Amino acid sequence: MIEDGKATQASRHVESWREAVALAATPLIELGYAKIEYIQGIIDNTLEYGPYYLIAPGIALPHARPEQGAIRNGVAFTTLSQPVSFGHEECDPIWLLICVSATDAEQHIKTIQAIASLLDNSALIAQMQQAKSDEQLYRVLHSATVDI
Repeated sequence: MIEDGKATQASRHVESWREAVALAATPLIELGYAKIEYIQGIIDNTLEYGPYYLIAPGIALPHARPEQGAIRNGVAFTTLSQPVSFGHEECDPIWLLICVSATDAEQHIKTIQAIASLLDNSALIAQMQQAKSDEQLYRVLHSATVDI
């Protein structure tokens, strides 16, 4: 379950993958989970390694290394009103971004496992995709039985 409604953004519009990454990371910065440079860390890593964080069709898990600006462990969920391309044939276009800030490898793995459990629930995925407001998205995630 997600702890803070401010960590959810529903039905947002962006023009590019860079905008999508910046938007997805913004709640983590505003809530004190990451520094502003975390956004640039994700973008730089994407340019160097490609979109390594696309985990399934339509779903991205943008994150950077702890030393690139992570302050505390946190997760923010963003859905897009119009999916955007990241240049990945198997996963594009992306409509859900789950931005992760993790301070160490162990916590990163635990968070990824919790997210994987969450994404196993196809009904929950459909509810997230249908959420039109931040509050609606928060309620959907808050009702999940998985601790994130």
